Amino acid sequence: MVALSIVDQGPVSEETGPARSLGHSIALAQLADELGYTRFWVAEHHGVRNMTISAPEILIGHIADRTRLLRVGSGGVMLPNHSPLHVAEQFRTLEALYPGRIDLGVGRSTGTGDDPTRDALLRTPDGLDRFDEHLRQLLGVGGRGDLAADDPYRALIASPAAVPLPPVFLLGASVRSAEFAARAGLGFGFLGVYQDPAVAGHALRRYRESFVPATEGDRPLAILAARVWVGEDDEHAAALAAPERLAVLDYLTGSPRPLEAVERALARRLTDAQLAARDTLDFRGDVVGGVDRVAGRLAELVEASGADEVMAISNIHDPEDRRNSFRRLAVAAGLRPAPVG
Repeated sequence: MVALSIVDQGPVSEETGPARSLGHSIALAQLADELGYTRFWVAEHHGVRNMTISAPEILIGHIADRTRLLRVGSGGVMLPNHSPLHVAEQFRTLEALYPGRIDLGVGRSTGTGDDPTRDALLRTPDGLDRFDEHLRQLLGVGGRGDLAADDPYRALIASPAAVPLPPVFLLGASVRSAEFAARAGLGFGFLGVYQDPAVAGHALRRYRESFVPATEGDRPLAILAARVWVGEDDEHAAALAAPERLAVLDYLTGSPRPLEAVERALARRLTDAQLAARDTLDFRGDVVGGVDRVAGRLAELVEASGADEVMAISNIHDPEDRRNSFRRLAVAAGLRPAPVG
């Protein structure tokens, strides 16, 4: 049985709105805690109409306070937006409050595709290009690495100083990011979305082959993140996926909007621009189906990639449908027995 986790992007539908979606995120985390999921990570997005989580470090504390066993973390903090010292202090503080239950996932983007928003977020104009340097500073000031003698971070202390930095994961979608995570001795989360699943297998193999422990006891930990929709049967799963897939096409063609109801999403005719955008996307990494189909697909992905853990991204219009999808996923992955009758 593979470990099973969740990345929550805070999906916003026409009915829930942004504020209510945060409450639904907490409710989903509590369900995941009951079902035996390993981790619950929250994303960082800005200016995206159908995703509401923009401050993961705040939501992590709320979720950790309302769950018992889950590891709670960021999937991820977008480092180009933040000072490495501030991130280290935020997550040392979370670790002090919830010892042994916090993860720090770090990404190299800004969490938005909107140029004005990106420019407003960037801590420095060259923040995207200096990601490697800033990650080393985050690790160094957090006590997980040495910095050069002339690095301005070398003399800094991230408070609370006696608290360890939580486990750090680099999030990426390429072989290069996998190799970087391996050389730094970090955990690695591969986003297997919109590309051939074989890329994930290659990246995670390179990660294991190249892994260099940063401290004694470090071990490679490879996570494969995929979009997952589990329905009552295969047809129902495809219907649950329709609003999110349509929202992506809306976003790519310049008309972003919250998730529509399943019936409306299925009934809407795609424009020529949306059809062209859809043809550029690779959906082979998606996991869509009833419990049996999803169980088989998960087994295939884990076998092909060697992933230690699968992390599901499931944006669904109705919050109860979303919770039910994760209940079925727990059955498909062997966390829970199938219901009788």
